[in-house]
Amino acid sequence: MGDLKCIDDAGTAEKWIFYFLCGYALFSNTSIAVGNVFLSLSIAAALFRVYKKHDDWRELLIIDKKLAVPFLLFIGMMLISAIFSADVVWSLRVMGDHYLYRMTGFYLVWLFVRDKKKLLILFYFALLSHFVNASVCIYQGFVEMNFRATGLIGYMMTGGTLAMWMPVLIVLVLENKFYRWNKYIVYSVLLAATLATLFNATRGVWLAIGVVAPVLILLSVRSKVRGIIVLSLLFACTAGIFYSVPVLHNRLATITDTTMQSNSERLLLWQSARNMFADYPVTGVGYGEFHDNYQEKYILPEAKERYLGHAHSNFFQVLAEGGMLGVAGLLAWWLGMVIYCIRGWLDSRNIGYLTFLGIFAGLMLQGLTEYTMGDSIVMKLFWFGLGLSYQWISVSAAEGNENV
Repeated sequence: MGDLKCIDDAGTAEKWIFYFLCGYALFSNTSIAVGNVFLSLSIAAALFRVYKKHDDWRELLIIDKKLAVPFLLFIGMMLISAIFSADVVWSLRVMGDHYLYRMTGFYLVWLFVRDKKKLLILFYFALLSHFVNASVCIYQGFVEMNFRATGLIGYMMTGGTLAMWMPVLIVLVLENKFYRWNKYIVYSVLLAATLATLFNATRGVWLAIGVVAPVLILLSVRSKVRGIIVLSLLFACTAGIFYSVPVLHNRLATITDTTMQSNSERLLLWQSARNMFADYPVTGVGYGEFHDNYQEKYILPEAKERYLGHAHSNFFQVLAEGGMLGVAGLLAWWLGMVIYCIRGWLDSRNIGYLTFLGIFAGLMLQGLTEYTMGDSIVMKLFWFGLGLSYQWISVSAAEGNENV
């Protein structure tokens, strides 16, 4: 009876983990504070579950090495950087926040959500949250004539969520068997997300989607001729929209304008990052140490926005904070994830590989001109989305039906 009671307690805890994850998903794109409450509750439920039943931990911790090894290599390189930091305690605290707490969504979905129906429920709650934020952007654009729409969470954070959601929605439209009668929901959200992307006007997001979407389309369609036709139509429609709307056309034209304030400031930040790398080429200045080093020593006299505390680029942030070790780990992680997704898709045609690739590549490409890896609400959604994608792959494989 005691064993049965333990199993019942563990099962109840897993139900509450799922319920709390649903709460997080519902606010994942709209409120960092409410999302944090549900994530904290899900952690408490997970700890209770492990306390009540922990004899299955070996089974729970099984994960594809091709997914884990590149990421662990990156973490290992950054950990070395943190150990050689001027403030080791602070560096380790920042690492813990970034790769323990912010990854909660990934960990809990991976460990405790093993049912496709539950995965879909979590996805649709997150989709609803995204639709709400996208609708706010559309209102701000159409009604308030705000062509730098912030949504509910700020324009750069909204841009980060769009960089992930647009590729996922494109994949779902192409693979319509995935959601069956729910396709009209996905069509509607894709339309809302497209309008929100235009009104949000984050150029890094435009470029990221412009690169990721064609890759996903060519991977998804079996007929490359059809893929080229689809891409040609999309290109013509997109070009027509940008050409006919002066605000969008002018915004797009500023991408290569080095005299524009935001562009010139990024170039100065990247120069400061290179200067940090030149002084600390092997391990960098230490994880989480860019802000203090920039403000106290490396800010250039020409910089006008003198309050900034990150490099406005994932690559340059890691270059400055992690040196050669950090960059080597970052590139290994990026390359490893792309190979993992493309090979997995070609071998199994499991849609989880494409959504994983869309989320990962979308945010990391935007991150070439923005420090997305340091953005709390965006990275929590990033890891949650990767968790859903990976677990869909795993559950499909366990069921012997990968072609879904």
